[in-house]
Amino acid sequence: MGREWHRQTKIIRQVRNTRFMKHWVSTRTGFGSAMGILLGFGLAVGAGAAQVLRTPPPDDDPLIEQRLERAGTPTHPISPVERRAMARELQDLLGRVESALARAEVAQIGSPQALLATGDRLQVARQFLRDLPQAVQTQPPATVRAHWQELRQSLWRDYPRELLTALPEVRAIWLDRGTIVAAGSEAGLRRVFDRMAASGVNTVFVETINAGYPIYPSRVAPQQNPLTRGWDPLAAAVKLARERNMEVHAWMWVFGVGNVRHNRLVGLPANYPGPVLTANPQWANLGQNGALFAAERKTFLDPAHPEVRRYLIALMQEMVTQYGVDGVQLDYIRQPRHDPGQEFGYGRASRAKFQDLTGVDPISITVNDRSLWWLWAEFRARQIDEFVAEASQALRQTKPKVVISAAVFPWESLRRFHRLHQVWERWVARGDIDLLVPMTYVPETSRFVRQHVQPVIEGVGKAPVLVLPGVLIRDMPDLELLDQLQAVRDLPSSGYSLFAAEHLRASFESVLQDNSRSQTDRVVPFRQPFVAARSRFRSLQQEWQNLLSGRSLWLRGPLRDRFQGKVTEIDRLLAKVEQNPTAANLTQAKQQIDELSRSLDVWLRLESLERPYRLDTWKNRLGAITAILRYGAAREERNVRTAQHDRPL
Repeated sequence: MGREWHRQTKIIRQVRNTRFMKHWVSTRTGFGSAMGILLGFGLAVGAGAAQVLRTPPPDDDPLIEQRLERAGTPTHPISPVERRAMARELQDLLGRVESALARAEVAQIGSPQALLATGDRLQVARQFLRDLPQAVQTQPPATVRAHWQELRQSLWRDYPRELLTALPEVRAIWLDRGTIVAAGSEAGLRRVFDRMAASGVNTVFVETINAGYPIYPSRVAPQQNPLTRGWDPLAAAVKLARERNMEVHAWMWVFGVGNVRHNRLVGLPANYPGPVLTANPQWANLGQNGALFAAERKTFLDPAHPEVRRYLIALMQEMVTQYGVDGVQLDYIRQPRHDPGQEFGYGRASRAKFQDLTGVDPISITVNDRSLWWLWAEFRARQIDEFVAEASQALRQTKPKVVISAAVFPWESLRRFHRLHQVWERWVARGDIDLLVPMTYVPETSRFVRQHVQPVIEGVGKAPVLVLPGVLIRDMPDLELLDQLQAVRDLPSSGYSLFAAEHLRASFESVLQDNSRSQTDRVVPFRQPFVAARSRFRSLQQEWQNLLSGRSLWLRGPLRDRFQGKVTEIDRLLAKVEQNPTAANLTQAKQQIDELSRSLDVWLRLESLERPYRLDTWKNRLGAITAILRYGAAREERNVRTAQHDRPL
């Protein structure tokens, strides 16, 4: 963990039993004051690092949130807060529909008559927004709410359904263990892959390691999942994916290796710890009270144990070399979820390693030992960080073109640090992973975007990684799925991942089907980032041209010439990057795109007043192109280093 860590932990050993230490700890409550003074290094979890130490909030935001059923239309008065929320949600939905219609026109999808009728309904919705403040004062609340809901339904119906896949993006889905088991054979799995192909999927995260069991006959793991014995689902998945021009990424539970629910499925006692810990009990991640099962009713491995790390990396390498999977997805890449009074991370290796570094057995540390508690929390997070770096390096040495992804929690950074010790900001900053897949499982589009997806994208910053928001499709109406995917496309993301194949209904095919008009539209950004970036920009360029030709974009004279000149220059630079992705060409292209994005507010001032969502979407789409270029640049640098490393002496 570095010389600085060893130097600072030596200081702790020297002062931990002194009165000064006790007085110093008791008078400082924040990480910035305590750890900053003592250790001289900060916790890289964003602005939360300087916050005052506090007990983490209760888990009031579960991974899969249930939709509340509303009985009838409320009749109580509309408060100013509710009115603003209604206006904002309708304004955003208007923007998403307009964005989809603009792309439909570029792709020449939909009849002119239908597009004209939709335009009329958009005008009705805009008028409602203008009248809303007065309507709240003069009309019955139930009438206003009903009209608002009717407009939302009308706008959802106006989406051009054929449009969603006509764009270079990652269209992923999690193929869950339950669906694989239900398939029962290659023939059964073929029907699942046919359904996914009809839904435009190009990347499949196949649940390969679940609760410590591989779905295939492994030479590394103790035993194959009893539910898949008699056939090899991973071999079948790779074969079926190749036939359909899809990628297969092995989705594995990393540190989670036992599951009470899975024990019931295979007829084992609830307290069975899983095959890995049964064979290697010394690898267990334990609670502070010695508990083996965490509050989430799962068992975990100790990430500090060197044998654990070797075992997990060997599993990954086996899937990459023996089955030729295109990528590996890291799930349960964290410590067990901590609930109040149920702290985990006290495996034998972790305790011994921490005590060797600090002279303190962490089993005796309490939250009242503020500096040591923070040091122990940071240590547990570092074990996860170290493993991600080691696994990434080993996989890329084994197969340089392997794609590494991580399914992560989208929680606010400090809460995530306290509850899971999952600091994915470090992984993406180092370039350890290619795809960040936040589990943003929220049905309502506005909450999905504002409270979950946008904070993750902001947390990524300028790291060389592609973001694929997770979309929960369980019980989701077709039109709401369409709305949520449009919202994803209007953000600086590179695609989406659907959870999960178990919930993929036939009716979703009309929303998700592949309507790509050219081979370029089918490009996957993590395979051909520079082709994808230029294709995306040319789509945006055509959209602007259509608006200018129809005089729907207010740009005249010299300002229009400057705008069009900048757009033409960027297209030329992206063509150069596509042909010759040198560092100089990439830097120039990114600089010009950033300059265009900053200039839009000035050049399109009227647009920013009348259609702020559309302007924000254009800037987001430019941001997505820049993110793809940034990822591509990092990948090129990696390829160069690999080539130099492999060059004979």
